[in-house]
Amino acid sequence: MIHLAIETSTEWVDLALMRESSVLSRFSVFRPGGASEILSSALESLFVCTNQKPEDLAFLSSSQGPGTYTSIRVGHLFSRGLSLALGIPHLTVSPFTMLAWQAAEFLPKAVGRLAIVLDAKRGEVNAALFSLSGNAGPLRIPAEEAGEVFSGRAVSPERILELLSSAQSGDIAIAGPGVVALSPKGQSGAPAGLSSHLIFPSAPMMGRLAFESRKEGLGEGASALLYGRESVCF
Repeated sequence: MIHLAIETSTEWVDLALMRESSVLSRFSVFRPGGASEILSSALESLFVCTNQKPEDLAFLSSSQGPGTYTSIRVGHLFSRGLSLALGIPHLTVSPFTMLAWQAAEFLPKAVGRLAIVLDAKRGEVNAALFSLSGNAGPLRIPAEEAGEVFSGRAVSPERILELLSSAQSGDIAIAGPGVVALSPKGQSGAPAGLSSHLIFPSAPMMGRLAFESRKEGLGEGASALLYGRESVCF
């Protein structure tokens, strides 16, 4: 089963052409100016490198958000248009979930909770809290239990740090593009006593999660984008 993952929730534009959970070809570039100018050429390059064609795609996936407003919309509309033209399903995947699974691959087993933090711009962050203690992989903790700051809506970094500062040392880690916003002014790296990891959502992880959803018989995701301040519907 050939499928395509398009991740544009940050300044990185990341595409992966995949066969089930394996990457056939990948295009990744740091593009702060947006994704609109390069998505078509990037997709063409993937097909050329793998001798595949658009008609070979069984489904495709893109980011649900939150994330960079313009790039999220561009990636979503590009994916949606391609899915309609080819008559194939279009799934959306949360960058929170992608990052949680990426971080879980390298974090020590002693870490029981993981805070995923995205850069919401305007001096704010979007955050979600995950449990890593089970055998089923990262599980998102509902905001009712984790706290409203972990609802995914934009909040100040200080509110996140206030909640995390009381965590037992080694029990919790932080990961995602937003960790930079949590560092004290004039310093780099993790806030005192907390392990932080600067990572970005990846198209291969998006593709793996989307493929697992298809295997489990789940349909297309909702067509609403989560911007972190409001839902943007198309």
